[in-house]
Amino acid sequence: MIRLGRIALAGMLVAGVAAAAGCGSSSKTASTTTAAITKAEFVAKANAICGKADPVLSAAGSKLEAKPPKAEIEALVKGTYLPSIEAQITGIKALGVPAGEESTVTNMLTLAQGDVEKVKADPALIATDVFADFAKVAHPYGLTACAPTS
Repeated sequence: MIRLGRIALAGMLVAGVAAAAGCGSSSKTASTTTAAITKAEFVAKANAICGKADPVLSAAGSKLEAKPPKAEIEALVKGTYLPSIEAQITGIKALGVPAGEESTVTNMLTLAQGDVEKVKADPALIATDVFADFAKVAHPYGLTACAPTS
């Protein structure tokens, strides 16, 4: 896979995981209780979410490898990378957080969201290892599709 696509994917998941940390893992209504997601389910579903975005990000990464002008980089980041990241955030947020994993998930979220904000401020960072700190936490956790080694 293209390194840029993997880095962007990592950032996307981090942001999604971070958003999920605030959701809680179960909810009660008057008559039912929703079961919490297990870590295995969370990892499998998050990897699937990231895997679906991979082709789009790989194509954008290929364009970036040609070292386009700054305006084209900004267009790719704003038109492809960030919308894909936001879609992954929404999907992963909907998963909930595995019981007992709140600290790890929150840490991943904090790292990812910080990296996303850096890319928003400087789109050229997408061509760097801007999401490496997230990958160091997410990959051992099992999020291999979202945090591939770069």
